[in-house]
Amino acid sequence: MSSSERYARQIRLPQIGPSGQERLQQSRVALIGLGALGSVSADALCRAGVGTLVLIDRDIVELSNLQRQTLYTQADAERGELKALAAAERLGAINPEVKLEVHPDEVHCGNAASLLDGCDLLLDGSDNFAVRYLLNDYAVVHQVPFVYAGVVATYGMSGAVLPGQACLRCLWPEPPQLGETETCSTAGVLGPAVAVVAGWASSLAMRALLEPDFVAEFTSLDPWHSRVHHMRGVSDPACPCCQEHDHPWLEGRRDAPTAEAACAGNAVRLPGAAIPDLEAVARLLEGAVEKLQCTHSFLRFEVGEHEVLLFASGHRLVRGTSDPARARSVLAATIGH
Repeated sequence: MSSSERYARQIRLPQIGPSGQERLQQSRVALIGLGALGSVSADALCRAGVGTLVLIDRDIVELSNLQRQTLYTQADAERGELKALAAAERLGAINPEVKLEVHPDEVHCGNAASLLDGCDLLLDGSDNFAVRYLLNDYAVVHQVPFVYAGVVATYGMSGAVLPGQACLRCLWPEPPQLGETETCSTAGVLGPAVAVVAGWASSLAMRALLEPDFVAEFTSLDPWHSRVHHMRGVSDPACPCCQEHDHPWLEGRRDAPTAEAACAGNAVRLPGAAIPDLEAVARLLEGAVEKLQCTHSFLRFEVGEHEVLLFASGHRLVRGTSDPARARSVLAATIGH
């Protein structure tokens, strides 16, 4: 099969054409997070013929992923396969013309340059706000398009941060506090909502690669209730990121915790910001976790084989693993941080 035959229906689109297809095939896109959103987006961009996909994810495939994470199979979950490796195997079978760079890792201030440098676009499939604000910092500093996406319950949002246009902090100067937003573990998630939001994000990514004058909007979508809302990104002249050149996530001054093994073994300690309202966090977790206990100084719960303790001071302890990446995944899936 020739490339022209593979992409024939796409090339017929006036928005793409032969020259656009060539640009896609010369592009390098990083997918940060290969869970629900990342699976659908990676599949779409691979089929579209984006030349190089940089696949970044720290987590393993679990049975509860399969309802919405379309790149993985029951066999992947039974083996506890790394998502980055399982995704690469599936994508390679879908389109062997696409070059796949696999990084079973998480993006942080210490490795952002080595993982993301040389990419033409960053596509967010992450599960926590610290990573999103780090990507926003990186995109602004390096003038690289960044497509943001998030979904929970039946709704989600996607938008693009483009060089010279409004960045994430123009619209939301600070990420939400712990307890202010729900997660997929606390509120659930509708598989088709993931597909809609990730499809929207993939379309934004292709437009950003092909249309130099593309003006982006942030769009919230709720397919269950048939609601769509657009919000034009307006640059804030007082934005701390793109105007004041303050990039604390990229520079490691914000939400860059260093994990360490706990003395008792098979547990990981992570620092974090103080939690002003543990009860609010507990209310979000009700029904989503087991053995939930809340006091004025700590919150304790169990999820699967892991026990989590969140302290009002901000420190977190995850028992049942000695792997910092796994501990962060448990926290991201349950509390979003």
